[in-house]
Amino acid sequence: MSETKELNLPYLNGELVAIKTVQSVVFIGANGAGKTRLGTWIEINSPQKSKVHRISAQKSLQFPDSTTPQSIDLAQKDLLFGNSGYTNADFKIHKWEQKPATTMQNDFAKLMVYLFSDETEENAKFKRACKESQERLIPPLTKIDQVKILWEQILPHRELIIGGLRIQTCPKGQAEKAYNSSEMSDGERVIFYLIGQCLAAPESGIIVIDEPELHLHKSVQIILWNEIEKLRRDCLFVYLTHDVDFAAAKENSKKIWLRSFNGQNWAWEEISEDQDLPSELLLEILGSRKPIVFVEGENGSFDVSLYREILSEFLVIPRGSCTQVIQSVKALTANSQFHHLNVYGLIDRDRRPQHEIVKLEQDSIFVLNVAEVENLFCTQELLEIISNRLARNAVEDFQTVSTTIFDRLHSELETQVSLHVSGEVKFLLNMFDTNKKGEQEISNELQKMVSEINVQKLFEIQKDKFEQIIASKNYNELLVMYNRKTLASQASEALGLAKKSLPETVVRLARGECKESIKNALKPYFGNFQQFIN
Repeated sequence: MSETKELNLPYLNGELVAIKTVQSVVFIGANGAGKTRLGTWIEINSPQKSKVHRISAQKSLQFPDSTTPQSIDLAQKDLLFGNSGYTNADFKIHKWEQKPATTMQNDFAKLMVYLFSDETEENAKFKRACKESQERLIPPLTKIDQVKILWEQILPHRELIIGGLRIQTCPKGQAEKAYNSSEMSDGERVIFYLIGQCLAAPESGIIVIDEPELHLHKSVQIILWNEIEKLRRDCLFVYLTHDVDFAAAKENSKKIWLRSFNGQNWAWEEISEDQDLPSELLLEILGSRKPIVFVEGENGSFDVSLYREILSEFLVIPRGSCTQVIQSVKALTANSQFHHLNVYGLIDRDRRPQHEIVKLEQDSIFVLNVAEVENLFCTQELLEIISNRLARNAVEDFQTVSTTIFDRLHSELETQVSLHVSGEVKFLLNMFDTNKKGEQEISNELQKMVSEINVQKLFEIQKDKFEQIIASKNYNELLVMYNRKTLASQASEALGLAKKSLPETVVRLARGECKESIKNALKPYFGNFQQFIN
């Protein structure tokens, strides 16, 4: 079982608080939250500074083609303190040229000197031991051997060739195609650098890594750091990141949200697990300084992309279905860690009666003034913008789209009425009084509820609404009532576009010079949520 490790951290009033963990701590915070400054404090000012080795995000990856070893003690001091003449952590500030938070670290050459010095030292010891022993001895596993093993494990298609005073790389099993270390890719170099730096850290030390994901492909980030942690089980790893995916993937690490830095003190708190919200979602929210709005849909869809352009002052988080949006808003509102945030939900109208909409808004869940978010792409105001951009006749285009969609609604009137009636019945059944006890009470309550649901009347009411919309050619009301995700496809063809390209065109224009006009055109369709849109 791994030994519990301790990290001393400054808190708001300047007092030190000890964080205990088995292997690693992940700090996540938005830009400006003071991550790098905290890493600097841990290295330069903390009471544990003699044990700290910090790997900066600002680092040169110039890999020297060859090196010259020296005394291992001098090589280690030169790497850890910036000069072989320095003797302890009090001199670390010189390593960073008096600016530890901002100076670019250029120590790849020193790392190479250290690794080859260790190689030379261990080989010399082995040679002496062989001369003094009559038995066959096993060669030592040097630090550069460990780098090679792990580097090739992470990059199985490549091979490191360790020479006397240089390192080369080649495709696996093709030594004739070897190339110098200076010709390695950024990924190949940074993997070597990170493994080597962690192996150079003091025994039972604290390794602070600023932006551990930098220059690394997502497929290898967690694998690499988990393997490095195994090499240095004696050390405490401290990661400083704003990458939600990285933080979430470090499943067994203690997570700390770095809220802010006022120039002297940090505001932070441990992140507690929430059964109703996945960890990556919690971390994404904690890393944001914007108000939160949960929406229906999936990342990569045109409707979510449109939301993000129109609601650019919010952190827009798609949650799939309306049920998940509602659950997420309620879970976040109930979580004490998020009381400082404004949290909202935005869902499709989806045949909801007005009394249900009013009830949802009491929980900060707002409803669009269109049946489906896809209907936003078919609003008259938006169609006019697109027609004008395409140098077409906006009036004629709208008339064509309107006629097409009204004809489609008329042809499936029975289906649409049925959907609305079913939605109303479902809502009414959800109002069942669950406080009833006993078989008879529950049975009586159910029979009463069912008897009060007049399907025939509901059907007549909904059919009358649709027939009035059709008769009056009320296009806005059609978009409120008509649930059909393919409306945008029909509008695309009416505008002379490919069948499904209208949403793509709208999103592209919303990302450019038409952003404000599209935002203003669609704002009224966001119902009561529009009061929060700048």
